Amino acid sequence: MSWARLDALAGRASDRLFGERVRIEPQAAGRVVIGGPDPDRPAFEIRATLDVTEHAEHARGEGSRNGSRQEVNVQETALLIEAGSILAPNALPKTGDRVVALDRLGAPVFKIATPAEQNGGRFLFMMVPLPVV
Repeated sequence: MSWARLDALAGRASDRLFGERVRIEPQAAGRVVIGGPDPDRPAFEIRATLDVTEHAEHARGEGSRNGSRQEVNVQETALLIEAGSILAPNALPKTGDRVVALDRLGAPVFKIATPAEQNGGRFLFMMVPLPVV
């Protein structure tokens, strides 16, 4: 069995165990477009792994006068999508698209901040949370 086949099987197994339903809402972007849903790319639901990690990070700079270092809470949010789950060539999410975590309390919304990065047989996106309106 090939490495690619094993990687795809492992990715699907991981999505079954750790994945959750998310809705990808493509957003229009361009020089003359203000924003909003992209009419050429419909929204769709997919099962993917959403990893939200919170940690403390030291603030950059010299610190305070008493020598202590300031810490800030940082949230890093990653979305991993199995490559085989993307059926249409234009369905791969892009920077600026919204991701709704359907299985989480309150269905939080995130915005894709980085373009797709290949991570084995998966696509990796870093995201930022959007405020609740």
